[in-house]
Amino acid sequence: MNYKPEQFALNKLCQFRSRDVESDFMDYDRSVSQNIVRVLILLVGSVFALFIFSDIYFYRDKSVFPLAVGLRAVGLLITVAAFFLVGKFKRFNHALIMVTLMQLALFAIYLVNLHILQATQLYLQFMTAMLFIMAVFLIPNVWKNSFIAGCIILAGYLIFRANALTPLESATLTMQGIYLGICLACCAIFLFGRENSRRKQFAAEKLMEFISITDSLTAIYNRSRFEHVLGTWIKNMRHNPISLLLFDIDDFKKVNDRFGHTVGDQVIVGITEVISAHIRDEDMFARWGGEEFVLLFSNTGIERASELAERLRRLVEVNPHVEAEKVTISIGVAEYQQGESITEFVNRADEKMYEAKRAGKNQVMA
Repeated sequence: MNYKPEQFALNKLCQFRSRDVESDFMDYDRSVSQNIVRVLILLVGSVFALFIFSDIYFYRDKSVFPLAVGLRAVGLLITVAAFFLVGKFKRFNHALIMVTLMQLALFAIYLVNLHILQATQLYLQFMTAMLFIMAVFLIPNVWKNSFIAGCIILAGYLIFRANALTPLESATLTMQGIYLGICLACCAIFLFGRENSRRKQFAAEKLMEFISITDSLTAIYNRSRFEHVLGTWIKNMRHNPISLLLFDIDDFKKVNDRFGHTVGDQVIVGITEVISAHIRDEDMFARWGGEEFVLLFSNTGIERASELAERLRRLVEVNPHVEAEKVTISIGVAEYQQGESITEFVNRADEKMYEAKRAGKNQVMA
């Protein structure tokens, strides 16, 4: 659960270098953007279909007009299918790849339509290609997908315009390429800045979340986070046992008095590292306050929890934390009983911990 700033660094494609962080961001982005993406998909599909009216007005050969209607209908059906499929993907980045493919499919239909109808309206063709590029960047997507799709549309239009339609002067075709390239560059720069800002905001929110739920010295969970998780576990436990370890560093005041608070902090961090390295990922480890810590075991009864507590006690005892000094802990163990409050549960473990201290310290009481 350590927060590592390097995990939130961005690569040249405006994605987090850490795959796990990028995956978390995409899950976050799904909750924020999915409905917007679906609305914009339908908007793009509707606009694409409505261009049938420009076909009626501009195209001279009306005999092929039904085919144009069919192509527009296919485009609309593709967008409707994409509208419903966006929410079906387990990973949102896969849904966005599907959206990119939808955009390219619409552009391919547009080119086929131009070829069949042999339209001669140069200005309309150019503006439509520009609209396609802008539409690619209109729908929220990862920057890489949008940029690749924009480049394909730009290159596809220029190649198609040069080879499949009425020939243009090279200067005219070059100017079209320049203007479309400028449009693509502006859209790409805008989206890059937007994605960069959104990811930095996500990283800042994750940092604030980390600060709010962790102890500043040890970077394990703090007391408030522990109580929240324990409440959730109790609510959802059903018939699965939950056990709690509460432990305290023996004679910690003497460590502070003899070596100073800086060394005392090092002892706390060292014990935290030893414990963290020998518990399961699903276990909940938190600093209760001062030199007291709590460990929460799911699906673990009192006997197994006592065995784990004894193992952790021995690990702390054999690991040197202060020069020529042995540091030990006293542990109280309790298993949750139906109907008791969080305070009652923790207090029972606390009572056992003090019983261990009264019995001579450096031991486990359950």
